[in-house]
Amino acid sequence: MTKQVINLGAAPNGVGGDDRRSAWLKAIANFDELYGWIASGFQRGNILGAVSQVGGVPTGALLQRGSNANGDFVRLADGTQICLGVITLPKQALGSQSAGRSNFPAAFAAAPKIFATPLSSVGASGDQSAIGQQAYNGVWWSATTNQAGVDSWSYRSATTADIQYQYLAIGRWF
Repeated sequence: MTKQVINLGAAPNGVGGDDRRSAWLKAIANFDELYGWIASGFQRGNILGAVSQVGGVPTGALLQRGSNANGDFVRLADGTQICLGVITLPKQALGSQSAGRSNFPAAFAAAPKIFATPLSSVGASGDQSAIGQQAYNGVWWSATTNQAGVDSWSYRSATTADIQYQYLAIGRWF
């Protein structure tokens, strides 16, 4: 239905316009259409589901959440994507390089920004000293559209255990 416009008539007294009953019938019809659209336009089925797009215009649900062996992800209809995962940086001897790689649970359109924090040392009975040793050496992060990377060069201290980092990657899926 198209919007029903209320004819206000000629100023200043409204001569030739809709009478009160006709004006209210049009207003009620406009509200009924608006409420019907709200009730059918935003439902669980199209808020949470598979997001999609055609030519950069969203065509699917507003929000998609998923997980797989590589971690968890959230996609928004505007193209924003957030991935959460874990990556392991192997222990290293003094004067050596160590590298860890982890595939994202969902691919990005361009390399995302990475935020990370150490979770724990792997093995060593929960000994957290490797995290301190690694922090003393320093780490650097990288990303491609499909993978997060963490690297370290042990120029100050060897590390006694592998270190797991939890990362959050934010970018665009289209």
